[in-house]
Amino acid sequence: MPMHGVSFLSTFDDANSPSRHTQQYFEILGNRAMYKDGWIACWRPDRIPWKLDPPTLARFAPDKWNPDNDKCELYNLEEDFSQADDVADKYPDKVRELTALFWAEAEKYQVLPLFGEIAFVWGFPKYPTDQTKFTYYNGTENIAPGVIPPINKRSYSISADLDNPGRSALGLRPGIAGVIVAEGSFLGGFSLYVEEGRLKHTYSFLGLKLDTITSRNQLPKGKVNVRYEFTADNPGEFATSGTSRLFINGKQEAEGKIEHTVPLRFTAYAGMDIGTDNGLPVVPKLGYAKLLSKSFKGTIEKVEFDLSPQKVGAEGLQRMYLGRFASAVRN
Repeated sequence: MPMHGVSFLSTFDDANSPSRHTQQYFEILGNRAMYKDGWIACWRPDRIPWKLDPPTLARFAPDKWNPDNDKCELYNLEEDFSQADDVADKYPDKVRELTALFWAEAEKYQVLPLFGEIAFVWGFPKYPTDQTKFTYYNGTENIAPGVIPPINKRSYSISADLDNPGRSALGLRPGIAGVIVAEGSFLGGFSLYVEEGRLKHTYSFLGLKLDTITSRNQLPKGKVNVRYEFTADNPGEFATSGTSRLFINGKQEAEGKIEHTVPLRFTAYAGMDIGTDNGLPVVPKLGYAKLLSKSFKGTIEKVEFDLSPQKVGAEGLQRMYLGRFASAVRN
């Protein structure tokens, strides 16, 4: 993939070096702007940013909202750096020029569709494929929350093939320990890990509650398969409750209830890691955050996510999302 942008290396040797970055688009949740050669045009949807109730969202559905009808503001930054004097009415040709340029840049850099980040609230699938299996290997780190397997609002399992070296006779080798897979932090995330020889799973609900289950038995020496399963009570529902289970070589070792799950996306303060837990820890306790090995002790051959299909049709998704999205955000 080509690297976008313009080098500013020349400014290191010459503070007065002329700018090479003469144009730039901006866009987030439909709010957008286009800068070029000292001029900037801005458009803002007629919406209070934090207002996400169903009637408001319905006004911006694909067949309702026309972005070309949004009011345009135009500023000459060479003369009006604080953007206090809107001159859109005075320079209509400049407005048309920057409008056309914005759409060209938006298409070039895959900004479209506008409001694509929340298109799922209108019934569009959030993910482009029906992929339900995702495999990762040791050393994979810092996967952003937006591209991890979509485990929210559904049942799923995480399995890992491990090799446990066991403890040495003199205790010089501590045996298997550490994080198998971790996502996010104690502000919202999960971790599947081995502590004191036992398999554990901790789920953090937005920093408000930690749910941890622990296997009854220690992991056996040699090749071993471990699995975490979450069975959602209400698949497709935001923040659904469900049941957690741990398995070692196919035998159930632990079970627990999770009353609430993260409704949309885990915290962005830390990504998903295999074999470690970077950034803020999922479990804010001494044993996990400080005493547990930073790197997994043992061998992780692979980690596999298996997602249960969400058996909800497009019309059902649209009704459900519009009705529940605002409630989930408020709560």
